[in-house]
Amino acid sequence: MKVCILSVCHNSYSESIKYLNSIEKSLLRVKLDLKLFFIDNSSIVNSKQVRLIKSGSFNFEIKYIKCKNVGYFPSISYIIQEYNIELNHYDHVIISNVDLQLSKDFFKNLLDIKKINSVGIYAPSIYSKVLNLDRNPKINSRPSSFKLKLNKFLYSSFITYSLLKAINILRLKITKIILESPAQNSLNYQKNIYAPHGSFIILNKELIRKIREINFPVFLFCEEIYLAETAIEHNFTIKYYPDLLVFDSEHASTSLMKSRDYRKFNIEALSYVLKNFDF
Repeated sequence: MKVCILSVCHNSYSESIKYLNSIEKSLLRVKLDLKLFFIDNSSIVNSKQVRLIKSGSFNFEIKYIKCKNVGYFPSISYIIQEYNIELNHYDHVIISNVDLQLSKDFFKNLLDIKKINSVGIYAPSIYSKVLNLDRNPKINSRPSSFKLKLNKFLYSSFITYSLLKAINILRLKITKIILESPAQNSLNYQKNIYAPHGSFIILNKELIRKIREINFPVFLFCEEIYLAETAIEHNFTIKYYPDLLVFDSEHASTSLMKSRDYRKFNIEALSYVLKNFDF
């Protein structure tokens, strides 16, 4: 099996080293050909840690690329084109940030999945150590145009954004209560979903061969909706696999973003999604 990882780093070098170490440990249990493209969008470069990333000391190939910070998916699109990366040569293409760590059995469990050609994207379990819950499924069912427009409105001012944050905190608390209930095991199963969490997404070669490129020209946010709509357009489904376990460091880079920028990028992303997809 051949796997390509496209990982984007923004001022998260310490988390990056932990991420790379977790990949190395997970690879010890399997035999697969893995190449990682480390896309560095950092504004402040840590030379010592960059040298470690470029040193070749890991048990898999790493291509370090310093890139202007044009955003999450725009950076990936640029690197694919600039370095002529043939994504269709891989069985899986993983898009991720670096504020994560893979479980020791991650790649073993990936290899064990019974292949279904109609499944274009795998959504792993992304476990938040801070919130003590799974970030996936990100979105179970397709959102309505009204809901997307409402979210766009809520991001439009600090006051309405504060309301949205309060709603999200309440939703997380309710989710946590549900997951801690005796019925929690019934929720932890493989199932088709609408969209995966954008921090770690596994694309399968059948989908890659259909779409041929990744083209979402938005700085940040709504990547999962773009991929979900792209999968639907090409008659693929997205499936949640809780045995594919990834640990979330709780958005070490986005958590430092100013509220104004956070709202701006969300509005831009939602505007693009509403304009370019039939909601």
